[in-house]
Amino acid sequence: MTRLALVGAGGFGTHLAHAVDAHPTATLVAVADVDPTARTEAAATFGLESDACFETDADCYEAADPDGVIVATPPALHLPQLRRALERDCHVLCEKPVVCDLAEARTLAALADASEATVMAGYQRHLDPAFRAGYDRWHDGDAEPTFVTGELTQNWHHHFERGTDWRLDPDLGGRGHLFSVGTHVLESLLWMTGLTPERVTAQMTFYDDERHIDTQAAVTIRFENGALASLADTATAATERERLRIWDDDGAFELSARDWDRPTATLIDAAGAESPLEVDHESARGTIDAFVDVIDAGAEPPATVTDVCRVSALLDAIYEAAETGDSVAVDRV
Repeated sequence: MTRLALVGAGGFGTHLAHAVDAHPTATLVAVADVDPTARTEAAATFGLESDACFETDADCYEAADPDGVIVATPPALHLPQLRRALERDCHVLCEKPVVCDLAEARTLAALADASEATVMAGYQRHLDPAFRAGYDRWHDGDAEPTFVTGELTQNWHHHFERGTDWRLDPDLGGRGHLFSVGTHVLESLLWMTGLTPERVTAQMTFYDDERHIDTQAAVTIRFENGALASLADTATAATERERLRIWDDDGAFELSARDWDRPTATLIDAAGAESPLEVDHESARGTIDAFVDVIDAGAEPPATVTDVCRVSALLDAIYEAAETGDSVAVDRV
């Protein structure tokens, strides 16, 4: 059995732990969380003894000796947790955003290069058949994207009204909504198309006077091949919607989702006619399935440290552009 530890037993960490519990060849051997209630609940839910529950990730390695660790803590905590795992050659699945900026991403790349373990980033769209169809369009054929529009909307009003959520604390959450959630759209765009961003402009509104936690963003990206992207992100809409439409000389490929349900894909031909793409969602591999393959079979992670570096460079440039009002060059990685 593949022995896995969980660091961060919050909502998404618990979701992943359930996937481990259901996996035929993996088992959860340890949980680490600073909240004693979370540890108690995890122990009861997953049948762990109290001596398999720890306050910090550092405590669990000697006692549990896991083959891999799932990191599902707030993003500003990730880098030291990743460092401790990699220095022990323990494979890591880290939820997104994996790191807070490009400097941390480069540090992570160096740590991964020096370790015998592998880092898998939690960008689960790499496993989704609809997004993979987009990837195949631009990686298996001759078409090249020329124009992109996209948006992501979500309702964070309950976080803003309560004012105590870790997402609103830059010492835990890092940055705001574009960083925390909009990163899905940015990263999947880079991954599917293979485009290299060259320059960005951006405008943002913020929750806090210090302008750390963005609530809305409007972003324009120029890519090295001359393509343009116009993307919008908000945490103040009534509900969750996501759309990404990517044009090329053959027409366009559109992905659309609502309420975090499985996305639909639509093809638009060169004459403008639309047709739905049949997507076999049942064929999708789960995140834990892919992580176990990384550990047991040495498989390439669906999302890698290189993907983390690319989206981190883009996010850094967007936030700088929003702060300065200037067009900002995106660092090459």
